[in-house]
Amino acid sequence: MIQHDVVIHGNLVRPAQPRPPSQTSGDQKPSSQEQTSIHLGRYVFISPGCTLHPPSRLTTATNQHGEPAQTVTYFVLRISDYVFIGPNTHVRAAEIRSNVYIGANCSIGNMVIIKDNVKILDGAVLPANSVWASGSIVAGKPARVIGELGEGWGGGGSSGSAVDEGIGVRSRERWAAVGNKR
Repeated sequence: MIQHDVVIHGNLVRPAQPRPPSQTSGDQKPSSQEQTSIHLGRYVFISPGCTLHPPSRLTTATNQHGEPAQTVTYFVLRISDYVFIGPNTHVRAAEIRSNVYIGANCSIGNMVIIKDNVKILDGAVLPANSVWASGSIVAGKPARVIGELGEGWGGGGSSGSAVDEGIGVRSRERWAAVGNKR
């Protein structure tokens, strides 16, 4: 569901990629899916005031005159199923996998990869080219992992969004308290 005042930069079309000779047959044009800049999965909720921008990279290529020229190359922004993006959040990620919660007023940097079952708290700034592990709770400017999600969160379990943010840390503390230290 895409709310009002959402800006999606889907008009930034990627250039057609050359195909190997074994896959080309005559005058086939590249399909629109190969050139699409943003892929949204099922049950994606994008709140008001968000901006989705495909990730990009500045590349140097040789033009027709043999001179080096810099161009911006856009890549695909892939958002999987069951993703919530809070209000006024700016996203330039390369991939956001399933069961991800992104809070309000966050900034997701260029080429970021967010794996399954990650909760990003309000106001977090994820730096460019970072990868965030499954089951993490992320917060801060710049962002860092502050906890772990309990089992069953985001996987259709009954816990829903009422996640105890310190459950992973508390489990380790209880385990150490009974004399099971490594």
